[in-house]
Amino acid sequence: MLLLTIYGSLKMAIRLVIYLVLGGLVIFMRYRHRKKTRKRIDKGTERLMAKTPKDENGKYPWEK
Repeated sequence: MLLLTIYGSLKMAIRLVIYLVLGGLVIFMRYRHRKKTRKRIDKGTERLMAKTPKDENGKYPWEK
């Protein structure tokens, strides 16, 4: 009977470790991807702003 209790606890501990490792990886990858995506969007915005024509006052068309 004691052997079954130890086996059950061991299974639970292994499962918990696997969930914690996988959860940590998911959080890390989401954080890293979010940073990369943000940089890519900012770079695209800079490019767009550089190509957008300004009027004689240096204002963009949507600022009028």
